[in-house]
Amino acid sequence: AVNCWRRAPLGEVARFERATINAQDIKDGALYVGLENIGAGGAFVNVRNVAAGDLASNKFAFGEHHVLYGKLRPYLAKVARPTFSGVCSTDILPILPGPGLTRDFLAHFLRSPRVVDLATSRSTGVNLPRVSPDALAGFEMPVPPLCEQRRIAAILDQADALKATRRAATRRLDQLVLATFLDMFGDPGVNPNAWTSEPIGAYVAKFQGGKSIEADKDEAEPTLYRVLKVSAVTQMRFNAEESKPVPNDYAPPSEHIVRPGDLLFSRANTSELVGAVAYIETVPANTLLPDKLWRFVWSQPQQADPLFVWALFQTKAIRREISKRATGTSGSMKNISQAKLRGIRTILPPLGIQQQFAMRARELERARILQHRSLTEFDALFASLQHRAFRGEL
Repeated sequence: AVNCWRRAPLGEVARFERATINAQDIKDGALYVGLENIGAGGAFVNVRNVAAGDLASNKFAFGEHHVLYGKLRPYLAKVARPTFSGVCSTDILPILPGPGLTRDFLAHFLRSPRVVDLATSRSTGVNLPRVSPDALAGFEMPVPPLCEQRRIAAILDQADALKATRRAATRRLDQLVLATFLDMFGDPGVNPNAWTSEPIGAYVAKFQGGKSIEADKDEAEPTLYRVLKVSAVTQMRFNAEESKPVPNDYAPPSEHIVRPGDLLFSRANTSELVGAVAYIETVPANTLLPDKLWRFVWSQPQQADPLFVWALFQTKAIRREISKRATGTSGSMKNISQAKLRGIRTILPPLGIQQQFAMRARELERARILQHRSLTEFDALFASLQHRAFRGEL
């Protein structure tokens, strides 16, 4: 019963173990965990053994009884339960539950949306927000009997495992369009099927850019037009929410309006993201092109299907060619000119075969969208389950 639950500050029921180990004292072969090694849901990613002298700064030690809590950018909810001993970055707090607290219950509490939001609100620092151990220690948490803690953690573990399975299925769907492209056409850098090779300029007449307008209103305030941000295409799929309002007295030329069926290209971005492409199936009315996004304008008669080109531009071979031609003195921002882009040679199979691929791609994209929608709904259900768990309503 909930009335058997007590409440206590986290610092009273768990201990933050922050005794540092000097870098020179870290043993050869020790397992090292940095923030980058804790992924979604607390999974460990690419944890490595380090040689003596590899690590330049002091670290924390942890073992199989700790919960590892990422205090940097707490909104990322980097909370993990190691099954091994090692050393970790000092941006990760090893937390040892006391005798009245199970590790699994503690980990789920720290990952619950309410605690994540609270830690985020108590963080300090603009660019690299951190929550302090003292602030974290003051968070009040429910402490039910141990048997109830185990029951709640088991339910949340089962739901978490189901969520991980759904995420894995979604990732496979994310990758399936490109896998289908490579299966049908082969690696364009090798061209094993001996398709015709043409410069991009043979099937793209030009790239059409827009204009970036300075917003003078609140982001959420409705306006007649909104202009896209570069981030609208950086995931290789169109995200119309990545836009900003423009003044209502601005009258854009018609060619700056984004239309369904457009293929957009990021002409300026970081080295990794310059050349990102996104195909537009649907788009809100009165959405505008900025100056850093280009629309493909196809040569006539049309020789290339937009969805074929969308997938082609995601292949490693084409991404590599774009990156080689991008210029810029800053490591954070690169640009590519139309002349250099149109000069890149690519495979150009017959249009009919491209259109066969486009039909498959549309089917896969529909399945991917449904899967993403289902995952979003499941995430909301899981958050509700977490909320109920720590209110004693499970």
